[in-house]
Amino acid sequence: MLFLMFLLSGLFLASSSPHLMIMTLLASTFLATLILGAMKTFPWVAYILFLVFLGGILILFTYISSLSSNPLFKKVKLEIFIPMIFMSIFMLAYNLPPMLMEVNSHPIGVRPAELAMKELFSPLVYPLYLYLFSYLLITLLYVVTIMKTYYTPLRKTL
Repeated sequence: MLFLMFLLSGLFLASSSPHLMIMTLLASTFLATLILGAMKTFPWVAYILFLVFLGGILILFTYISSLSSNPLFKKVKLEIFIPMIFMSIFMLAYNLPPMLMEVNSHPIGVRPAELAMKELFSPLVYPLYLYLFSYLLITLLYVVTIMKTYYTPLRKTL
């Protein structure tokens, strides 16, 4: 999977069309959540992260599709992919760190509930929850203020 992530990153850098960039971003987000779901004890965190990214990427895709004219896809430059393939083969030739090889020993849904609640409501996570709550609240208030001020859509039609 890391090999695919590496190649998708290179494809993102080599692409010239915004549509291709968004599709590679979506595929790399999906692979990242698969890796995160395999490494963490809570696989639902990866699924929620993927859904949030999917919503943001779909909004971004709609916005870019409405702004850009429909350009034709150009050929991908192979000069970028050749060093990336060699680097990824070099990376796969060596052993991966133990953290990446660790897979959850419990099947999904068979974990002790006591352990799950301890990790979910740990005091170390409280600042993160407070930050997320305040960030979402400020963003909501800001968007409402913008919409009340202008009473127009964010993009003007011609």
